[in-house]
Amino acid sequence: MSRLRANDVLNQSGDGAFNASEGLTVPAGKSITFSDGSEPTLLNGTTLTTTVINVDQVNLGRDEKLRLGDSQELEIYQSSTASNVKSDLLVLRAKQGLGDPYITCTQGGSVALRYSGTPRFETTSDGVSISGNIASTYLNTTSTGAAVTGSTSSTDGWIGTTSSANVLGGLSMPFSCGLNGRISLPPTNSTMLFGGSEYNGDNTEGAAMPHAGKLVAATLHAENAIGNLTLRATVNGVQDSSYEMLFESPTVSSPTVIETFYSSPKVFSAGDRINFAVYNTTLTQLEVVTVTFFVKFD
Repeated sequence: MSRLRANDVLNQSGDGAFNASEGLTVPAGKSITFSDGSEPTLLNGTTLTTTVINVDQVNLGRDEKLRLGDSQELEIYQSSTASNVKSDLLVLRAKQGLGDPYITCTQGGSVALRYSGTPRFETTSDGVSISGNIASTYLNTTSTGAAVTGSTSSTDGWIGTTSSANVLGGLSMPFSCGLNGRISLPPTNSTMLFGGSEYNGDNTEGAAMPHAGKLVAATLHAENAIGNLTLRATVNGVQDSSYEMLFESPTVSSPTVIETFYSSPKVFSAGDRINFAVYNTTLTQLEVVTVTFFVKFD
């Protein structure tokens, strides 16, 4: 028959640590309660309930989970292939207080990178959305180039612009047109060609703009030209004398003129047609004139 010896339970003074040399078994349905009146701790066969646990480390095996929340909304565990953090809404915050969220991951929704709580880079159903400017000292490329899947949009566009065009992000986009002088010399009020083989006398022609924006610059290149040529920008067939290019006696060594309108760019609306028309000409010889103009979309 086993005997319970006092010095196996308490020290000989009747107080001190409990020593169970053969282990301690608690029957099913029973618990051990430790209480100092302010922070009770309850231990039963499957659950430890307390306010604070201070340990050196917690070791969990593969696929054994650390679960947090009233409904165990957050799970952290190591599987055979990866370290896993699972939550319907995962937010990484600054340490002090609630703090500003750094990254917000939403189940079935977006992943947002934030600055001081404001989303700046966020995934969408068809690509990514950028709020604010994009500034970079270098644009790094790979051996095969760079690619973006889906569309991009930005509230402010590339730094240095104020564009919020849905697909172009404020980059200057070029449009090219021209005249072929081998057919005939261009008459006054003729317009540049966007394809085709003869001059177009309809001044309403031009490149249709997909977004509202501004005309910011243009270049004119001539080959084997003798004489002068003055071109004016047109919007829906109306010439504007404030946006003019004068080409005087182009030569082989100086075949191109560049005009910039940055100080007061020409404003246009979505759907407007932009072209360049001959305002004045003294040409007696011409092979090819090519105009490339640059726009920024709002």
